[in-house]
Amino acid sequence: MPLLLSTLGHHSEPGDPVLIDWLLHLFQSLVALGPLAIVIVLGAFIVAIPVVIMAAFLTQRAKYNS
Repeated sequence: MPLLLSTLGHHSEPGDPVLIDWLLHLFQSLVALGPLAIVIVLGAFIVAIPVVIMAAFLTQRAKYNS
């Protein structure tokens, strides 16, 4: 456990602010969408994963119960 906690001593923040800022600018230049559009797309993706898993489960269950 001390090995995992030793990485927290490098910065006072959880992440390097310069690196995070650079990554955000790079992502925004590649995607060219507004922040709200990115939140909507990522939110839809996060919600779609369990929905697809549940649909596959129910489809397989119906196929084997018949």
